[in-house]
Amino acid sequence: MKTKIQLLVLSALLLAGCGGKEEKEEAIRPVFYQEVGKSITQNVRSFSGVTQSATEAKLSFKVGGLIQKVTIDMGDTVKRGAVIARLDNTDYRINYNKTEASLKNAEAQLAAAKSAFLRVESLYVNNNVSLSEYEKVKTQFESAGTMVKTARSQLNAAQNQLDYTVLRAPFDGVVSSVMAQENEMTGAGHPIVVFAGVNNLEVKTAVPENIIAQINRGQDVTVRFSAFPEKTFRGVITEVSPGIPNASAYPVIIQLAESSSRLFPGMTGTVELALNVDSLSQYRIVIATDAVGHDQSGDFVFVAVKSNESDIYVAEKREVTLGELQAKGYEIMSGLDKNEVVITAGLSFLYDGRKVKLLDN
Repeated sequence: MKTKIQLLVLSALLLAGCGGKEEKEEAIRPVFYQEVGKSITQNVRSFSGVTQSATEAKLSFKVGGLIQKVTIDMGDTVKRGAVIARLDNTDYRINYNKTEASLKNAEAQLAAAKSAFLRVESLYVNNNVSLSEYEKVKTQFESAGTMVKTARSQLNAAQNQLDYTVLRAPFDGVVSSVMAQENEMTGAGHPIVVFAGVNNLEVKTAVPENIIAQINRGQDVTVRFSAFPEKTFRGVITEVSPGIPNASAYPVIIQLAESSSRLFPGMTGTVELALNVDSLSQYRIVIATDAVGHDQSGDFVFVAVKSNESDIYVAEKREVTLGELQAKGYEIMSGLDKNEVVITAGLSFLYDGRKVKLLDN
């Protein structure tokens, strides 16, 4: 009887030992993954921008006076040479008429002086008049010629003053703002309208101080406008500001390479900028945020390494250095190589050396 009991106890212990061994054998865990070679992306940054005319100007009269007529309204499209506003030109017309009369009088005096000079010159050649008489009429003739030149210059100036009472468009464009009204007095150089060209648009944006050194003139960019989501516009950086006092952003100007009748000054868009980086880091690895774990040692991922068994991989913990968080995940600055396979889910169930099987994404 005692022997039977011992055999039963021994059998139970053997069975318990076998059962514990089976419990220690973990099932191969299926995991989702990401191929690093397919996650490499160009280092492109996006910034908001607004369109503006590259040929915007504040137009003003070159002379002062009473504004008689404003012929345009805000938003009007105007051709080069079209009249924008007029001043009351009464005083300028009177001055022109006076200088015109002065010129005619000077020309009459010149004609009389010339006739007298030719007559006395003929007599002087025949020794019929003295040298002093000859020099006197010669001086009068030269003086009359100078007076005509002066009167003609004054008439040209008066003509310019009269012409300046009409303000014309210097190029084809659109009226952005009207800053004066009819029957107001204005001075020379006081802005009347803000005038912008419509066929030469540019985009103004601002970039932070940490990347301004990587931006250069002549660099190609892509611009998108929310009003036209189906179209992209190519642009070229034409200006990079050295900075603005008390500001951490640096203005950048992009010249649009193509014109569009649908684009106007003041429209908002997004500027996509590929940063200038060296050839070794021109492309950065980006992986899903769920693939990155964090512990006391720092940031890590699990890489699936091929084992000797068919379709079976082994999880390998790998420390990584993270860059900036982007829309598609974290930038990986170091720790991963191209073509490696990163496990993207279930990090809490993984450890170094655990067998896994890749699931189709």
